[in-house]
Amino acid sequence: MANTRYFFTFTLCIVHVLNANIPGLDPHADTPVEILHTILLGFVKYFWRDVVHNQLGTNPPKKELLKTRLNSLNISGLQLGQKLSGHTLVQYAGSLTGRDFRIIAQVAPYVLYDLVPAVCFGAWVSLCNLVPLVWQPTIADVDEYIVSSVDIQCHASHKCQFSGPS
Repeated sequence: MANTRYFFTFTLCIVHVLNANIPGLDPHADTPVEILHTILLGFVKYFWRDVVHNQLGTNPPKKELLKTRLNSLNISGLQLGQKLSGHTLVQYAGSLTGRDFRIIAQVAPYVLYDLVPAVCFGAWVSLCNLVPLVWQPTIADVDEYIVSSVDIQCHASHKCQFSGPS
């Protein structure tokens, strides 16, 4: 019961702070995007699940080719300290972690280029171009940043067509 009371008190304090008229505070503009849940466990996860389960699901040779490409990809520049496990990334596509999806977002265009339709590949390229933009700790030229991210988002949204339920 004490934990529930604490939670409600904390929630009321947060609501009060967000509803207060604090000069210069715009909670909608000043609160950072939660990248892990929005991007990695959102878009990247569902794109990856679509590729593995829907696009390649009925084609075991293509799945094996994807595993082989992931296993043999040179990732020394990513500073991961280990090789990728293609088997894990493909076999357990529905239960990967944010770290796995961060890796997938960096390597997907290099392993999917001829395994998926051109429309799907274009959406992957757009998504993989967008991911580094959301991790920028500081933005030197906000206008250029906004134009770049909007162009990428528009391209991805028009090209993305999932081939079935996930």
